[in-house]
Amino acid sequence: MLFLTFGISGLAIALNYLKIFQSLEWSAYDTWFRLRSTEAKEKRIVVVTINESDIGKLGQWPMSDIALSQLIDKIHQQQPRAIGLDIYRDLPVAPGTKELETVLRSTPNLVGVEKIIGEKIQPSPILQEKNQTALSDLVRDGDGTIRRGLLSVELDSGQIKLGLGTRLALMYLAPAGIAPEPIGETGTLALGKGRIIPFNSNDGGYVRADAGGFQILINYRGTETSFDRICINDVLNDRIPDNLFSDRLVLIGSIAPSLNDFFPTPYSDSRESLVKDLPGVLIHANIASQIISSALDGRNSIKTVNEPLEWIWIFAWTYSVSMLNIVLLDRQSDGQKNIFTSAPFATFMTCFAIVGSGYLLFLGGLWLPIITPVFSVAVSGILISWYCKTNQEEQQKKLAFTDGLTEIPNRRFFDEFLKEQWQKNRQKERSLSIILCDVDFFKKYNDTYGHQAGDLCLKEVAKVLAQSVRDSDLAARYGGEEFVAVLPDTPPDAAIAIAQRICDRLKSLQMPHVSSQASEYVSISCGVTCTTVSVVHSPEELIECADRALYQAKEQGRDRAVLWQEQ
Repeated sequence: MLFLTFGISGLAIALNYLKIFQSLEWSAYDTWFRLRSTEAKEKRIVVVTINESDIGKLGQWPMSDIALSQLIDKIHQQQPRAIGLDIYRDLPVAPGTKELETVLRSTPNLVGVEKIIGEKIQPSPILQEKNQTALSDLVRDGDGTIRRGLLSVELDSGQIKLGLGTRLALMYLAPAGIAPEPIGETGTLALGKGRIIPFNSNDGGYVRADAGGFQILINYRGTETSFDRICINDVLNDRIPDNLFSDRLVLIGSIAPSLNDFFPTPYSDSRESLVKDLPGVLIHANIASQIISSALDGRNSIKTVNEPLEWIWIFAWTYSVSMLNIVLLDRQSDGQKNIFTSAPFATFMTCFAIVGSGYLLFLGGLWLPIITPVFSVAVSGILISWYCKTNQEEQQKKLAFTDGLTEIPNRRFFDEFLKEQWQKNRQKERSLSIILCDVDFFKKYNDTYGHQAGDLCLKEVAKVLAQSVRDSDLAARYGGEEFVAVLPDTPPDAAIAIAQRICDRLKSLQMPHVSSQASEYVSISCGVTCTTVSVVHSPEELIECADRALYQAKEQGRDRAVLWQEQ
């Protein structure tokens, strides 16, 4: 059973290594997010949005330098801790270029963006000069979904570039004296009350993913309603609540569909029309929120375990369901049948328990794969059920065709075997021999030594018979003290030799038989017949000829083998 469990678990792990289950693991992971209750709104972050209506009122896109300078200035007047501009601004957009340059140089807590992965986009030259830039790059999985956040990248020059959410979060935490500190050699960083754990290529349901740079699994707060938002035109027209931006982190970005800055997240679901892809600015807001809330509130990050522990997780479930199914199948074989204690129901409930455990662990911040162990458990349940059922059928068949006392085939099995061999030998025109045996004076043996001794005697006779014939032959109990052997493809001289061997081996045991008139030891008489020396037309006639030969052996004094010859 242990070997079977290792085999099935190994198969599941191998299929997972081939990425067979990766998409399903991602789907399950996304489902956990959608099932999880909505977290409280992040009050430390405000998002200034640009929608289709705003673009219409601005009269152009990209927005002019004068409009952008006014926007940044109005936000800066309320003294936010950091401002993130998630809009590419590598080229001037007149009018107001001079005014924007002045604002950019006089706003030290402003961070612009650049793109370095794929098609590169340069940052604002002024912000680059002042080292006030961050990365806007997002990490897409194979299905296009954003589940990971890129916190930083080390360039070929050795320079470390921070992601937009990372840089803004660290700027927000700086006044409290909170900065990341390395822990050990694993790359994990301590930050306030929390820890930042780097993503590895085989974490959770991932298989050999690109873990370049410093990545994390994004613990999304929710959809677009998780942050306070205000549109750009309200800011430009001074319709700003008092202290909306004061001492907060502010992100500026587009949510206009025409600008195509939307990405699938775990909350995206094509089957639900109300759930949309998330704008890039809100994904950066989620990354910043995750870092800040972990450092200040101790909010859980999404953790995983190493591969050996994942393998133990898979093996433990597989072994458990295997042992449970064996117990239940044994009970069913004893007649205790109940749908709720059946092996299929137990397998189903184990799969349900894996899914439920995976969800509860996720709520606690731990992501373990569930599709791989579910597959392993399902296969184990099917194979164990099939194996036990087949084994039970074989046992029942064996009981039906085995003599209970001597443990050799019984009369029923002999009849079927003889018919089968008869057909084969008739088709191939080969000889078929039968030896019919009778223990000499067995009734007197029982009267002298008792029935218990008689049973032991019959067991010894059966053992001698089984050991005297070949592997292709059949030795069976014919009834009472009579035994029979079927010898396929055996000519008369070989058959009589085997019969004589049975007689000699039984006498060599020297089992005393004082009441026998044939020998001082237990002996046996054998009647032998073969299709080549008997004119027979059916298996029944072949048995009848063997019985006549046995009668002749008894008439000649017993303790011998006689070959039937047609008179």
